[in-house]
Amino acid sequence: MINFKEIFSLIFRKLWLIILFAICGGIIAFCISKYLIAPKYESHIKLYVQGDSPMIANGNSSGSSENRSDVNNLKQLTNTYIEVLNDDLVMQEIATNLVTRFGAEPLRKVFTVENNTIPADQLRDTIFVESVPDTLVLKMQVITKDPEVSVAICNYFALYSDLYLQKAIGNGCKAQYMSWAQYNGTPVSPNKMKNAALGAVSAVLLALLLIFIMDFFDDSVRDVNALGSRYDKAVIGEVGRFKSKSAKGDRKGGLVSLFDKNVPFTVIENYKAIRTSIIYSLSSYENKVISVSSAEPFEGKSITAANIAITLAQGGNKVLLIDADLRNPVQHEIFRISEKRGLANALTDVSDLDRCIKKTFMEKLDIITAGDAVANPSELVASENMNRIIERLEDKYAYIIIDTPAVNFFTDAVEIAKKVSGMVMVVRYNETSTADIDAAISRIEFFEANMLGFILNDVKTNKKYSKFIAPSRSVAPINKRTDAQNMNRSSSSSSYRSGSSNKNRSMSSNYRPKR
Repeated sequence: MINFKEIFSLIFRKLWLIILFAICGGIIAFCISKYLIAPKYESHIKLYVQGDSPMIANGNSSGSSENRSDVNNLKQLTNTYIEVLNDDLVMQEIATNLVTRFGAEPLRKVFTVENNTIPADQLRDTIFVESVPDTLVLKMQVITKDPEVSVAICNYFALYSDLYLQKAIGNGCKAQYMSWAQYNGTPVSPNKMKNAALGAVSAVLLALLLIFIMDFFDDSVRDVNALGSRYDKAVIGEVGRFKSKSAKGDRKGGLVSLFDKNVPFTVIENYKAIRTSIIYSLSSYENKVISVSSAEPFEGKSITAANIAITLAQGGNKVLLIDADLRNPVQHEIFRISEKRGLANALTDVSDLDRCIKKTFMEKLDIITAGDAVANPSELVASENMNRIIERLEDKYAYIIIDTPAVNFFTDAVEIAKKVSGMVMVVRYNETSTADIDAAISRIEFFEANMLGFILNDVKTNKKYSKFIAPSRSVAPINKRTDAQNMNRSSSSSSYRSGSSNKNRSMSSNYRPKR
């Protein structure tokens, strides 16, 4: 079934391309009409053909059947006249007169002149003869590249038409013209504005064709429901698109954590929703350790892992973020800390693990950077030392988030995925293809790793939600109590005072001074 909503949505997304094609098509058509297509000039003349037909001599007959017969005869006569006037003999006579008048060289700009003659077919192509309905008037129009040639053809045609009609039909047939053809220096073609409009329309149709063809072969992820149903995996959350306002040339500009002031409020809420989904997904697991990866590089998996760790720490959980991308680590850039002494050092010497844990700006969030560069990262993360490190850290942290390389490029991601509770795959909206995800899922299933679900990154959100901003209400101080709390406190105080007074009265009644 045709989904018109998706079709219009696709056209709206590519509206800039359609407009660009329309402008370019109109400009190109206009320039071609003005500079490449030679202008053509028109000249015309009308001929009145008289014959010895009874109808013409005596007028219309009284009977309807005879009237219809006369009309048919009239049509046959006019068609006969047109055929006679288009004969090669007429064309040759006109061509001879044209060559005599203008010469062969000037006529070569209009026709192909060979042996001082013009081919009859070329001359005939410039002449258009038609009859005026229900009359014996013939209207002739000539269009050539030279206005003087057009006038000459018209006049020669009128001059010799009578002669050749008498030869073909008889002496009773005469062709008369009311006036000679007039010179017209205004070109009738090309029509620049009309051609520009046609060029723009043609370009729009071409743009639509290209858009539909590209969309047909484009298998990038654009539908959340289709992503979940295709792989039978949950979509843990979506992260809206936003642009960083970092300085030009700053390579860290794309690594924007949730503490950046330029992050939209909606994106922060997206990550909080992801936090809720992850907590729910791990509720049935004893160990709360997950790895974050992607099918291909540059899909936002590292910044997603960092922001998941931040939101979990904001929820009051003790969280550890491990940068296990030993080839291209970026977590130290996101948190602006030193890369030295990290996971690679701990994998080499597990006893050095505590010294590799670094504090961040959040009390509940620690990080283990990638550490020193190593020659065998795949072997290190697949070793038994990685298991020991995870086991030792599980007792100290409520959640452990591990940033791993792209699944389709390195085996590190699936090696680590076998050691954790589950993997989360980051997919970039409208860029990651289903073929890349298929390849990644095949590798994950081959290694029998558990996959929790997808996070759809860089989603183009609705404009009305992107304009929504965080509420600007001021937060009350911690020591300030609400009215309900004050009422409860006052009632508790009054109860306490009442109890104390009763107790004092009781004590005073029982108290007897010594005599």
